[in-house]
Amino acid sequence: MKLTQPRIAKKLHNEVDIYTALAKNEEDLIEYEFKSQKIESLSKNNLSIQSCIFTNCSFIECKINKSQFSDVIFHNCDLSNINLNGCGFHRIEFIDCKLTGTNFSECIFNHTLFQGCLGEYSNFTTSKLTNVNLTHCKLRGASMENCQLNHVAFGNCNLMEAEFYRTSLKGIDFSDSEIPGIHVTALNSSELRGATVTSIQALELARMLGINIKD
Repeated sequence: MKLTQPRIAKKLHNEVDIYTALAKNEEDLIEYEFKSQKIESLSKNNLSIQSCIFTNCSFIECKINKSQFSDVIFHNCDLSNINLNGCGFHRIEFIDCKLTGTNFSECIFNHTLFQGCLGEYSNFTTSKLTNVNLTHCKLRGASMENCQLNHVAFGNCNLMEAEFYRTSLKGIDFSDSEIPGIHVTALNSSELRGATVTSIQALELARMLGINIKD
């Protein structure tokens, strides 16, 4: 699936830490580049972060809720266990990031790429994902409960034990991903209707029904 890439300004401010930038710009971050910064205990609501690049940055015990991220790249960043509840992500790239336990609940994702990310037990509950690619990501135990998935592609992802309760998987292709132990409300519900799986994956899903299969 072709996504619209982040629109990054040619010249970015790159000589300040994020706390100074936030104080200087009244809590808006526009056209900044942050490298190898340790961002700790940042608690902000309603931020506007536009045309920024974060490289090798660590976010520790941060809460950035109900904020808007537009045209932003996160490269090799650690956002594990931080709270991003209710945020909007538009033309965003997460490349080789750690997203273990990250709270993306009630978020809106549009033209967003997750590539090579470690997102075990990340939480996307009640989020809306439109034009989103997740490729070569480890999402074991991730929660996508009660989500809206529109033009979402999983490529070579580990989705073992991921939760898709009350989420329609129509049009989702799992054929090159690992899905043993995925959770849906019920296998005879409409959630899996229209999803694409391999014959082997179909057998795994059948075993979840308690069906004994003879070779």
